[in-house]
Amino acid sequence: MQIGDMRIDSLIDGEAVLAKDGLYIGDDAPTDEDWAPYAEYLDQCTGHQINTVGSYLIRYDDKVVLHDAGMGPGPTLPPFTGGGLRSALWALDVSPLDITDVIYSHLHIDHIGWTSINGKPFFPNATIRIDRRDWEHYSRADYELEDWEVAVTHTERDLVSVRFAPVLDRIELFEGDAELLPGVVALEASGHTPGTTVIELSSRGEKGLLIGDLVHTQGELIEGWDFVMNHDHAKASEAVERFRKYIYDNKLPFAAAHFPGLKWGRLRAGSNGFGLTYETI
Repeated sequence: MQIGDMRIDSLIDGEAVLAKDGLYIGDDAPTDEDWAPYAEYLDQCTGHQINTVGSYLIRYDDKVVLHDAGMGPGPTLPPFTGGGLRSALWALDVSPLDITDVIYSHLHIDHIGWTSINGKPFFPNATIRIDRRDWEHYSRADYELEDWEVAVTHTERDLVSVRFAPVLDRIELFEGDAELLPGVVALEASGHTPGTTVIELSSRGEKGLLIGDLVHTQGELIEGWDFVMNHDHAKASEAVERFRKYIYDNKLPFAAAHFPGLKWGRLRAGSNGFGLTYETI
């Protein structure tokens, strides 16, 4: 994707293959019929939902910015796999030493995995940018894993307090709406976690959004399904509604943290859910 002078490349680290039943809760939880318009994003053998795991590389001027840091090289536990980010960078002739900034959409395990490896910073020249609310919530020494995290977390390696220990001197905290770099603005989107952010990229009059885990599937965005792992369900729903309108009204291209293939898309007028439909670019 090109936004003005900014080049954004998708970097696939791995994926999570998730049974779609139970991903969404409440009276409006989707049925098989509700999933039907989004069948192309389901595994054709199992019917499971595919969440790609990875990062976005943003290059402009003298900046080489990584948005999220994947699952890491493992070993990981089902349903997550990881380990491809390093090769994805090298395929673009980018070294981890080249990264100037790492911006985190939030601090769940599948977004922080390459921050440090074996107690050493994997991006040793990068400034680490994190929303203060997520940092204060997840970095506590007494943080208790949520139920879903227990099954996929190696506590001696994956806790935020451990993963970020080698980069503490490089962390810069922000909160809510904030300009992080020229043309790179964090937008308040809390709900999935206490400090979830959306990143707006602007260059030469063009804009695009990296929406992170604002939503995890196209159906969640278009139909308003309530994701089971949201920290604050009411705030998460409000954030989705707000950005759905913002994206559509401004005809913005956007990319999510887990849409299959990390492909960019747009919202168009349609008949589903809120009168919108999703199409890839």
